[in-house]
Amino acid sequence: VAADELAIVAERMGLTEIKPEWIGANLVIKDVPHLSMLPAGTLLFFKGGVTLKVDAQNGPCRIAGRSIAENVGMPDVEAGALLFPKAAKRLRGVVAWVEKPGIVRAGEEISVRVPEQWIYQA
Repeated sequence: VAADELAIVAERMGLTEIKPEWIGANLVIKDVPHLSMLPAGTLLFFKGGVTLKVDAQNGPCRIAGRSIAENVGMPDVEAGALLFPKAAKRLRGVVAWVEKPGIVRAGEEISVRVPEQWIYQA
């Protein structure tokens, strides 16, 4: 997930913050504009040698919404759970797999390589 995108989602939900662990995030990334819009096949190269390959966008769901609602103490958890999917549309981060393993350190520099894009026509 992206720190700036989580802040947008929190604002849309009327919250001061959403902690990444509330929605099961494994990694918080800063300074990659529009992280959630990175297409499949994008490579994230970490300065220490780790490489991640984006597989897909991570769609927001009620399960993560319920976790947020419970953590902030919303009086109606089920109603609160339904706020997240709409507020986080295209802002929920990406699903990626490890192409080159290693250790990612806090604050580590990341470079991004987006694959060539084209529109499929049958």
